Amino acid sequence: MKNACTLRDNNYRMMKERVFVDMDYDKKMVESGAKRDKIFCLVYTIDKGHPKIPNIRETWGPKCDGFMVGSNKTDPSIGAVNIVHEGPEEYNNIWQKVRSMWSYIYDNYYEKYDWFHIGGDDLFLLIENLRYYLESEEIRTAANGGVYLPDGTETTQTPLLLGRRFAYMGDMNDIFDSGGSGYTMNKAALKLLVTEGFTNYFPHAHTFSEDTMVAKVLRKMSVLPYDTKDDDGGERYMPFLPGHHYGYRLPPDPKNSKDWYAKYSINIKEGPEHCSPRSIAFHYVKDDMMKRLFSLAYNLCPKEYMEA
Repeated sequence: MKNACTLRDNNYRMMKERVFVDMDYDKKMVESGAKRDKIFCLVYTIDKGHPKIPNIRETWGPKCDGFMVGSNKTDPSIGAVNIVHEGPEEYNNIWQKVRSMWSYIYDNYYEKYDWFHIGGDDLFLLIENLRYYLESEEIRTAANGGVYLPDGTETTQTPLLLGRRFAYMGDMNDIFDSGGSGYTMNKAALKLLVTEGFTNYFPHAHTFSEDTMVAKVLRKMSVLPYDTKDDDGGERYMPFLPGHHYGYRLPPDPKNSKDWYAKYSINIKEGPEHCSPRSIAFHYVKDDMMKRLFSLAYNLCPKEYMEA
């Protein structure tokens, strides 16, 4: 804990100078007794990755309303379920694994939850910020067709796919949500993806790029990744650690650069302003970094360590 709290690197700077968890909004909503959106969190891994899951279950995992690990081996102690899928259990076949995972979620959890977020076992989520965003007037209006706020009498919903948008090889006609920080779907998007998309598009494809495939399937049905930047242009879903974004600077000619991240990114800001203050997700959060970011985000570091 001491090292996690006293190290003044760029991860610390981003989490303490820029990003915050909106606990006041969450407390206000709880005290009001208002109906909250229920979020189901889904993590994919394999049996060798099971030792990573306790860090998630001891930090952000319990903040989800529902939580499951899709694996190749069932282990109730960590919430892991063996998800059977077409083809081998390997990195280059993640598309088939994720197809089966989404189908499993639709069959078992669709009725109980409002939103569904999927990511890998090195994902870090700030659930209060995710819930703040999903319950915002912006997203409620977007899910109601984009013009009016819902009044509770609606019988249909507009499918929404939320995440960190990338343009594949810089092509703005080929936008997808990065799987690194995960992506979030509402009920309408999940239903459309599973009941129509999976049946009709790329059912036997063999590829690791499940994030681009999900976007391709939904694009076939006129659903495009939603722009999740905040009003100041800050990103909410981050494909790297906080410290990476704090220090990253674009090359002089991003679109012709060998830097894939610069080429794929869409009008991003540099440095601390890259991340929205109410950031939702970070990626490549491994081992002790999971608990470190959690401690920094939720002010769990002892006062004497913070003043050191």
